[in-house]
Amino acid sequence: MLYMVEMDFRNPAREADWHIWYLQHIANLIRTVPGFRASQRFRAITPTSSPWLAMHDVVSAAVFQTAEYRASGGPAATGEWQAEHTNWYRNLFAGIDSTPDVASDAHLLVSEGDAQVPEPVAGSVTRLASVDLDRSSQCRGIAVIPAGRLTAGLFDLAGVRIFKPISPRITG
Repeated sequence: MLYMVEMDFRNPAREADWHIWYLQHIANLIRTVPGFRASQRFRAITPTSSPWLAMHDVVSAAVFQTAEYRASGGPAATGEWQAEHTNWYRNLFAGIDSTPDVASDAHLLVSEGDAQVPEPVAGSVTRLASVDLDRSSQCRGIAVIPAGRLTAGLFDLAGVRIFKPISPRITG
């Protein structure tokens, strides 16, 4: 399953420290929460109210009910950083067994609902259904756009956001 956390962080003076903390937070989740398998972070390169995205690979919705997750995950686990987060959404999607590894020179396309994308990208979109948490999106599509394949025609599509990786895919 795909667990997506998206937000805005509006304190440029603390952004570097926040990134360090966030990577440590992800490593802790993977190390201590059974069923939390991998994570990768992204920054939007198209306009969006939530430009930061973390894409997590979890085995099931049951992960969020464990004592381990409640002790170290979710909004309460962000401590001092919680006040810096706005436009924060947490969604769990079904329709994929494991999250893709988006290379540092590739991009992640995220489409909302029935947003249309042109070929050849349309053929690689994985459709996802919202199943838990905030459910701020009922359905979504994701596609990895390999290096050199990002085109200008993808930038102004309604309901489509494009993200650049800011971390490698981190696994346990």
